[in-house]
Amino acid sequence: MVMFFCKLKDAATGERTLCDLKDGEKAVVRCLVKSQGCHLSKLAAMGITPGTEVEMISNARGPLMVLVRSSRLCLCRSLGKSVVVG
Repeated sequence: MVMFFCKLKDAATGERTLCDLKDGEKAVVRCLVKSQGCHLSKLAAMGITPGTEVEMISNARGPLMVLVRSSRLCLCRSLGKSVVVG
């Protein structure tokens, strides 16, 4: 499996992350941002890898709830900020 990583400065140029999606919105994972304290292997183990389609179920208070590969996942917002979507 090939993983694509973004540099933090590249992700800060207006790229959208999982945290920016509205309820019911779908997007494709473009890359993962390496940041301090982020567990990218955890995202990969949950199936969140570049090229994967995700759907935001709930982006209200608290953790994010997303649909990934027919599974519902809850992610903390710090992990959601590490997933660049397009």
